[in-house]
Amino acid sequence: MDRTSRTNYRARRRLRLRTGHLLVLVGALGLAAVLIASLLSGGGGGTGGGATPASAPGAGVNTSNAHGARGVEASAPAVHRQVPLLSLPSNPAPRTVQVPILTWHRVAVFAQEHTKSIPDETVEPSVFTEEIDALAGHGYHPISQLQLYDALFHGAALPSKPVLLTVDDGYVDDVRTILPILQAHRFVATFYIITGRFHEPGFLDAAEVRRLDAADMDIGAHTRTHVPLAAIPSGELTAQIRGSREDLQRVLGHPVQWFAYPFGSFNATVVAEVRRAGFVLAVTTEGGTRESSQAPLTMPRIHVGRSAGPATVLACAADPVACGGGGG
Repeated sequence: MDRTSRTNYRARRRLRLRTGHLLVLVGALGLAAVLIASLLSGGGGGTGGGATPASAPGAGVNTSNAHGARGVEASAPAVHRQVPLLSLPSNPAPRTVQVPILTWHRVAVFAQEHTKSIPDETVEPSVFTEEIDALAGHGYHPISQLQLYDALFHGAALPSKPVLLTVDDGYVDDVRTILPILQAHRFVATFYIITGRFHEPGFLDAAEVRRLDAADMDIGAHTRTHVPLAAIPSGELTAQIRGSREDLQRVLGHPVQWFAYPFGSFNATVVAEVRRAGFVLAVTTEGGTRESSQAPLTMPRIHVGRSAGPATVLACAADPVACGGGGG
């Protein structure tokens, strides 16, 4: 090969190398573009047109206004329970069912509480275990909120000796103490959460609320800051009532349709706001054990206090006159 040929060969070789490098670079850039597009379209939780997915009610709602739950984790779990979106019939058939609704607040050793509660609202863990054991041993069957809704509005049958177990306020006891005791009996309960306390010591955070939900417990709202609703300006009701529902829906990724009035405080204006917010069952602190399709947003229930025990709980569940309301 003469000198001219060698020169031409080297030039062609350098051109091929540069072309190869260029192709590699173009390929890398193309792959990066695909990855970025994928992240933008799927990783951000969007739906293409900006609509809120039906499976995640409340997504995209700003929950940090002046009355909001500061620090509420906005991201719903990747996999969440399938909960049907319910509504209240405009003219339901009159139905009543005998379902005692029992309510607890704290289940903890009172002497060791870091966040002190009202003494009567703290039940010792050993006593709570005995109360749940007694209900199981006497043939009571805890039901879900959906079962109660279906019984009231669709005439669905309930198991023998039905009872609704509820726990107010959202203390950490709910997951640390109460949940394992319920699971030992395969019992379901409803936990009413104060969403503005997610990051206060002694209260559930969003991950712990999701843990209760994943265990097939019902999650209800108990406002954002636990205020007596009948005593606050009407302009603040929406933030407390609807806001707490939106907070929980962002955390759980499914409808939240059960409500408890703090301190049992309500009036006609408050009940109307609870209805507008989308709740279908709400509990008071008024005593009684008969639930009615004509008053689903003012259902009575029975407070289980510190002085109660297994015998008292059984008496309250069996006799509507035996116990009053209270708590909240």
